[in-house]
Amino acid sequence: MRDTWLWWSSGKDSAWALHELRRAGRHRVTRLVTTIEAGASRVAMHAVRGELLAAQARALALPLERIELPFPPSNARYEAAVARVVAKAAGAGVAAMAFGDLFLEDIRAYRCGLLEDT
Repeated sequence: MRDTWLWWSSGKDSAWALHELRRAGRHRVTRLVTTIEAGASRVAMHAVRGELLAAQARALALPLERIELPFPPSNARYEAAVARVVAKAAGAGVAAMAFGDLFLEDIRAYRCGLLEDT
């Protein structure tokens, strides 16, 4: 099994991705990664409050890696934050990153390009 960090938007697609990763048995999800709007302490994608996000992580018994960004973040700032998280994951022996929204072709292409060197 490969240690995997799941990028968590707090929504149904992330929950389904976690379910499928666990069901398939090839990945051991060891951490959730979420981008947070720093000023509001809300999930960047869905505006879910930080308290609810923390409750989700507790209910799933998974640690949460919060990436705090200003709103709206520049691509450069987002990419630098992602690079820091990827470096931290690599240092922890993480073998894969998973996303629940990669059926959206433009987002998939962007993220694959962002992570292809890792």
